[in-house]
Amino acid sequence: MVNVPTIRPLTAEDATRLADLMTAYRMAMGGPVEPMTMEQATLLIERAARDPELLLLGADCDGALSGFALAFDLPEIISGGRAGQLDDLFVMPEARGSGLARALIGQLTEIGTARGWTHLRWLVPQDNLTAKRLYRSIAAPAPWDSFQIELNRSGSG
Repeated sequence: MVNVPTIRPLTAEDATRLADLMTAYRMAMGGPVEPMTMEQATLLIERAARDPELLLLGADCDGALSGFALAFDLPEIISGGRAGQLDDLFVMPEARGSGLARALIGQLTEIGTARGWTHLRWLVPQDNLTAKRLYRSIAAPAPWDSFQIELNRSGSG
């Protein structure tokens, strides 16, 4: 029997596990090797609790926090309305295939529909073929490319 994922806002009690998830996400994305701290996770959880334009959702699988999504409610200039920007989505490798990513995106679309968003958009690394396969099954590719400029990170030179 497959358990149905539980998607929920994160609370202070989730800080330790969220720090572990964010550290794993950093490593998967080639980010800094320093682990995220419980204090950093707590600050993010507290900020999301205060700011309705910052959405931080957790995904429970088999009773454990195994994934998260961080999204923003933003002005959408073209329509004059608002849109959702999914900035980060991560599911622990052992929980992949359990429906957590799909459930996180589903919850964000429900929130966006209730808020009147024109759309929910997100970026995905070009080489993440597994994620792209999932995303193509639930969304249409966006008609734009993504670009970035690396900025000097404090303490890196």
